[in-house]
Amino acid sequence: MKQPAEEPIPEIVRRFIIDHINSVESLEVLLLLSSGTIREYTPEEVSRTLYTSLESATARLRELHRSKLLVTVDNAGTPKYRFDPASRDARVVAELEKVYRMRRVSVISFIYSNPTDPLRAFSDAFRLRKDES
Repeated sequence: MKQPAEEPIPEIVRRFIIDHINSVESLEVLLLLSSGTIREYTPEEVSRTLYTSLESATARLRELHRSKLLVTVDNAGTPKYRFDPASRDARVVAELEKVYRMRRVSVISFIYSNPTDPLRAFSDAFRLRKDES
């Protein structure tokens, strides 16, 4: 018996991934912070929750913040990040979460099929250096 064809990832979600998500880890961080409750996370909390290194969690949070998907609160020198449910991207993030829950492999494949834009990568590397100084 033939399996029904899987629905394609909606175009608005595909465009969002292309514009804002460069790894599955970035997606996981974004979905953690946008998961229904308005909560602030430190890089350490994200690292522990997602079983990733502190350096990687910090880098993903900074990337998502630069993309204006997260807002920060400075808590005695330790930044905390949260997703703003009133942001202009909240609707598409909710749709992305739904699609990812239903078609995880398709979303992961799509993320890895998008070659990194060399100009964007160069620009991001420059920004990281500037942010760290």
